[in-house]
Amino acid sequence: MTNTKATMSQASIDDTFANFDNNNNSIENSSDECILDSFRYIGGRRFHNVLDAKYFLPNDNGEVDRLEGQHFLYRHIWQGNFSSPVTQRLQQPGACVLDVGCGPGSWILEMSCDFPSAIFVGLDISPIFPPEQKKPPNATFLQANLLDGLPFPDGTFDFVYQRFMSSALEESQWRDEVIAELVRVIKPGGWIELMELDVVCTEDTNAPTYQRFNRSLMDFLADRGINGLISSKLKGYLESTKQLTNIQCEERSTRIGQWGGRLGEMMCVDLLEGVAACKPALSQFMNITYDEFDSMLQTVRMEVDSSQFCYKTHRQV
Repeated sequence: MTNTKATMSQASIDDTFANFDNNNNSIENSSDECILDSFRYIGGRRFHNVLDAKYFLPNDNGEVDRLEGQHFLYRHIWQGNFSSPVTQRLQQPGACVLDVGCGPGSWILEMSCDFPSAIFVGLDISPIFPPEQKKPPNATFLQANLLDGLPFPDGTFDFVYQRFMSSALEESQWRDEVIAELVRVIKPGGWIELMELDVVCTEDTNAPTYQRFNRSLMDFLADRGINGLISSKLKGYLESTKQLTNIQCEERSTRIGQWGGRLGEMMCVDLLEGVAACKPALSQFMNITYDEFDSMLQTVRMEVDSSQFCYKTHRQV
């Protein structure tokens, strides 16, 4: 969707991004004690240490590997890294792009190579960004919490991209804070793209263990004020800003498990690794041991292979 705001407060891009680099370097060069303060450890997994944040998945090497693999899966499914009509704009020198919740930065790394004339900024609550030697000169990363407000002037970016944040944000935060903040930092005529997913199965699917996991996850999220199926409401929230036009929703359905062939097998691995990443929080919520959780996960794998599951991903552009 494109922004139709008539006014904007434009700061110096060079000065702004110089400050981003300085902030990022301060993170990389901080003391070991300071780095340790950025994380906490539960059940052998590493997590962010922002106590008031809702995001509950780990940020260790195993999760980084999962997110990087997931990036390439969805690029293949969608046959591209974005759906918004921004290719010509990103080819212009000085075009600015923000990835909110960038994780390990896979999307930023690819996009900054594909569009070397544009400037790319990745923002995430966890400092799990690529090392300096892997970072293209037109890409930078910043540790920040979206819910504290994006640390950029109004009208800074030509394109804002955000995906898979449904488990990190309360429904009220989407409605009252997040969408408005994304709109604030977009230039007039700029574009916002949101991508979220649902896991669906046919009504006659015989998958009681998966259904138990799914119900428990949805209840766990609901207790935290999170709507795990927020994608169906995003178009309405975007329209309610009265500042966006050309809002469209695209959908891709991808088979999971053996019935989906090689891609389905890879999607099944992503699903199971995602569920496994929930283990510290979800096992406690379900009042089961880690061993019981792992046993259930093995059963879920068998249910997925004998049923018809799909990932449905949605891009709001």
